[in-house]
Amino acid sequence: MLKPHKRFERYHLFSVVADTLNFARAADMLGISKSYLSTQISNLEKELGVSLLLRTTRHVKLTAAGHQVLQRMRQVNASMADLEKNLAQTAGEITGEISITAPVLFSQRFLLPMCSAFQQQHPAIRFDLDIGYQTENLASSRFDFAIRATNTPPANMVAKKLLSYQHICCASPEYLAKFGQPKQLSDLAHHHCLSDPHLTQWQFEQQTINTQGNLGINDNLLLIQAAVQGLGIIKLPDFVLTPLITQGKLVQVLPDQSSSQRDIYLVFPHLPKRSAKLQAFIEHTNQFMANHQT
Repeated sequence: MLKPHKRFERYHLFSVVADTLNFARAADMLGISKSYLSTQISNLEKELGVSLLLRTTRHVKLTAAGHQVLQRMRQVNASMADLEKNLAQTAGEITGEISITAPVLFSQRFLLPMCSAFQQQHPAIRFDLDIGYQTENLASSRFDFAIRATNTPPANMVAKKLLSYQHICCASPEYLAKFGQPKQLSDLAHHHCLSDPHLTQWQFEQQTINTQGNLGINDNLLLIQAAVQGLGIIKLPDFVLTPLITQGKLVQVLPDQSSSQRDIYLVFPHLPKRSAKLQAFIEHTNQFMANHQT
């Protein structure tokens, strides 16, 4: 059975011949050989079981069936032209939905205010945010963008660096007043270190420390709350803890000890032509991050 795209090709070839009533001129316009064009029209007539053209050595005329097919193809071509016009107009508008997958802490610190600021400029935009730590395949998923913490961004994607960060240790002033300030990494063994129960090994640039504490939480936002309430020491990305340090709610401990630097990227597929809304969001993200890394 002939595939739909091949059948449509034959209808299109026929419409050009029907408009010109000249095989040589139609073949020239289409950039194909006259013999190929003639064969495709003959095959179309065989499939339909009707004659579409009356051919003589000098003239080509349309049959009644040919007139019917030509009129319908003119409607199809007009619909396609209208569709392309609408798509071009839509592509130039900053409207519609932008879908993003991103990790929790970055989203809480940057992504929500970033999206809110963008919507203030472009109220017709709706965001679909998927917050978590699952790595999505942008080539096959529904997402327009991914925010990823990595030192090796995917080579088959565009990756724009947003920030660099390290994990740092912090505790509340109340906790440190009660239990004292650790002076070296080995002192952490005598403190309540709060972390995910499966992440009690804290990695620093040149050393790994086994920690212990009386509270394990598998949610970073709750770990931060627990630290602010004076329940122990946490080790998390500096970009999320710095505002709390500035506010005096947390104090950095062991400031000379940190983890290796990592980077966060805005990742998105290569596209031959990017819509206005996506291009505007990329530019907005770069500007927002340049203004909000303090």
